[in-house]
Amino acid sequence: MKWQESAFAAAILRWRRPDLETSQALLAGVMMTTGLPPYRWTGPLVVVALAILFGGLVTARRPVRTAWLFGLAHQTTLLYWLFFLDPAKSIPTRALVPLQAILAILYVSLFYLLFGWLFQLARRRLGAARSLALAPVSWTAMEALRGVGELAFPWCLSGSAWLGWPVERLAATSGEIGLSAATAFSAAAVVILLWAVRGNAHFGLGAGQVGAATIGVAPAGAARLLPVAAVALWLGLIAGTMFYTGMPIGGAGVPGGNPLDSQDASDAGARTPLPRRAWQVAVVQADVALEDKWDKTRIDSTIQPYTRLTEQAAAAGAELVVWAETAVPAYLRFDHDLLSWVRDLAADNGVALFVGFPDAERASDGGVARFNASGLFSSRGYLIDRYAKHHLLPIGERMPFSRYLPFLADLDVGQAEWQAGEAPGPLLVTAGDDTTTFAALICFEAIFADLARQAVGRGSRLLVNITNDGWFGETAGPRQHAELARLRGLECGVPVVRCANNGISFVTDEMGRVMAYAGLGERCLISASIVPAERATLFVHLGAWPLAGLLAVWCILTLVSGRERRPRGDRGAGDQAATRASTGEQS
Repeated sequence: MKWQESAFAAAILRWRRPDLETSQALLAGVMMTTGLPPYRWTGPLVVVALAILFGGLVTARRPVRTAWLFGLAHQTTLLYWLFFLDPAKSIPTRALVPLQAILAILYVSLFYLLFGWLFQLARRRLGAARSLALAPVSWTAMEALRGVGELAFPWCLSGSAWLGWPVERLAATSGEIGLSAATAFSAAAVVILLWAVRGNAHFGLGAGQVGAATIGVAPAGAARLLPVAAVALWLGLIAGTMFYTGMPIGGAGVPGGNPLDSQDASDAGARTPLPRRAWQVAVVQADVALEDKWDKTRIDSTIQPYTRLTEQAAAAGAELVVWAETAVPAYLRFDHDLLSWVRDLAADNGVALFVGFPDAERASDGGVARFNASGLFSSRGYLIDRYAKHHLLPIGERMPFSRYLPFLADLDVGQAEWQAGEAPGPLLVTAGDDTTTFAALICFEAIFADLARQAVGRGSRLLVNITNDGWFGETAGPRQHAELARLRGLECGVPVVRCANNGISFVTDEMGRVMAYAGLGERCLISASIVPAERATLFVHLGAWPLAGLLAVWCILTLVSGRERRPRGDRGAGDQAATRASTGEQS
């Protein structure tokens, strides 16, 4: 019995005292979170966190486990707000909220496990030095992969760490993923420089000689060029942002989608947008409580604030007024009273209204297709264009893969089962004798760089993001979401108008500068004068393909560089090489 008690006590002590490798991975994961939105001026912590991760993976006994623990700690602290979602009518029971939160965190953590597996594979076959040289490429590829497919969730990639810093504008060259690559290369360069410093101790070199000593002390091959590669990548982003003048966005009078009202469509299509003309844009943040929003007996809680604030916007000279996602909590086109209210409000005040609402239409199979939609009402009260959300929220708005496996749609976990609309493209808005174009991004579509890039590439001169982040409460969630929406404008070089039901709403110019702002839980009207963009960024025209080409060249350089020596017949050669590299020895 005493032996069992002592064994149990020893097990408890071992559980309470994780090894250094585990502690390092967990702490680095938490540090990663503190360097990302909504925190400001903490971006360098992401470089430090990745340096700890990359350096740890070089000598880790189990790199896959180390990378997964890093990702688990990072995503849990980044997405903690998922546990506090207000289910309202979107999730049937409170019990499903923590379950879905856990599943979401575990899912995203799998990408870090994949990164660890790639690092381990490279270390075994290529040695420690070259595995470190390839780590930034694997990291960038992993983050890019997070934005692909029906389960895509590229929430706060490492490139978002630089929001709020002057370098945020460099997203105009290769997008958020370009900043992620530069961040990852910087972290790997830090590891190499630290190895150089440790190696220099044997040669009595001073701090001023660290850069030169890196070439002679760091591991052989491409790894020793990591500091040079990091600097070159940052300089490339700077050059692409500063010296690329851009190509004109779209063409004159680009129509949006299929106009719904020919009376306005015929006039609007004949007008020609006047470049660089300032538009007065207003955002109505009605702050309607979620428990009131979807209660039909409390529809006045929606009508009254939107009416009052829209009238104020028109009186102040607004030309385009934006309402939030599902601002009208009904199938607007089929509700005579609410449709008349919106039409009359636009016509009586002489403003164009962009409104979020659920929509439906007859499907090709005879059923009813429902959409999370939005519509543009002209200043004469006509509904002239619509946009339905293209990238739906997995499980919340549609069961993933149900188009391939229809039986999945029968599983009821509270999803809305919306249908996906067409990809966002330019909507044509008119004020007086002028027209301009904008693209809508509904809710979490604002986290997808390619959606915004393609919309601007089709001729959209500004981005309008409408959302309802009331489910998040006053957590980091809506703050992170808002920062990512602003990042889309920086990538494309266009103004962003964001309207959230309960906040955060804002208007930015094409340089990403905030012109007007409304915080969480405020019922207010904000407005600003913005100039629709005339030219698009390098990222809009080329995407991340130039970056992909540079990373491919780096991979080739790494693969053909000098191979590390391994003891003959030793299965642990990769780990021994890792130990040599971590002490700064020449391979």
